[in-house]
Amino acid sequence: MNDESLNIENLLGNDSFISWVLQNKDALWWEEFIRSNPDKREVVEKASKIVLELHQAEQELIPAIDEQKLWQRIESSAEKREEAAAPRPARKLFITLIAAASVAVVAAFAVFQAMHSDPRRVTYKELLTHAKVENQLLEKENRGGAPMEVRLEDGTVITLGKNSRLSYPAHFQKHKREVFLSGEAFFNVTKDPARPFLVYANETVTKVLGTSFEIRAFENSQDVTVHVRTGRVSVYKQSRIQMDDPETTGLLLLPNQKGTFNRDSETLVKNLVPEPLPIAPITDTKKFRFDEVPVTEVFAEIEKIYGVQILCDHELLSKCIISTTVRNESLYDNLDVICRTIGGSYKEIDAQIVIDSKGCF
Repeated sequence: MNDESLNIENLLGNDSFISWVLQNKDALWWEEFIRSNPDKREVVEKASKIVLELHQAEQELIPAIDEQKLWQRIESSAEKREEAAAPRPARKLFITLIAAASVAVVAAFAVFQAMHSDPRRVTYKELLTHAKVENQLLEKENRGGAPMEVRLEDGTVITLGKNSRLSYPAHFQKHKREVFLSGEAFFNVTKDPARPFLVYANETVTKVLGTSFEIRAFENSQDVTVHVRTGRVSVYKQSRIQMDDPETTGLLLLPNQKGTFNRDSETLVKNLVPEPLPIAPITDTKKFRFDEVPVTEVFAEIEKIYGVQILCDHELLSKCIISTTVRNESLYDNLDVICRTIGGSYKEIDAQIVIDSKGCF
């Protein structure tokens, strides 16, 4: 929050502030804010009073859903203000009543939404509201059944999925490239070490320098997922009130790894993608034909092909001599064949493959 430009309107649009006034959430932060900014105390107090008054009105009006009483109350309140002021022509009075009614309904509904929606969740609309302060954004929306290709000024190509929206500036800033996603999209980002590429989607930020990955982040979905195809990706949770560098608590994802952010528990976990594929297609299959070699040598080559770490007891498996071919298919298909050969099994732990075997005698 920019302390210099803080005003009542800013506070009434801040979910954290409303949660503090109504539910005492984030109390330590707001109390420290007031102590550090005594000149803003009056603004905060006025905004708090408005929130409480609107909350009271919402409690009376929203549950009843009595439209007639709502308008009667609004009109009565407007008439009292008009009686205290100088008489106005009938047309001006009517316009004033309509304006007052509109403001009251919108304000009450805004507070109702803030109270009954999850204050931890960040919407696409909210992201754009803050982004447009610095940049004029363009938007693409895919309403059709086929994927939509979007090309950005830096050469980045984004394939936008069905029922998905992407907002981006016509010209990126000098030090960073920012886009905003609602839905799902595959990103093939042009490398530019001087300008990291940032994708904002719900409560997550995905940061890269140049790579390819997929994000799925619909507003009503419980999870946000990031699948990495090539390169490295940093994924972390964003917050309306960020005290520390959020990237330090995020995940570093490598090829064939997936980051999943659960929006209810606010947890971020790392796994392998459902079907890990070779980082680069295997064209020369002869190179990946192994004849009478220790299985540990095969596992070492598979690590390079898929970019996935394989953990095993090298001493225990040193006597397992096999002949096999690593094919241009899913990692799991290749592991199934090898593990059957040595009488073992495998499982995924923390985006790594752990081999379980009693060895060969």
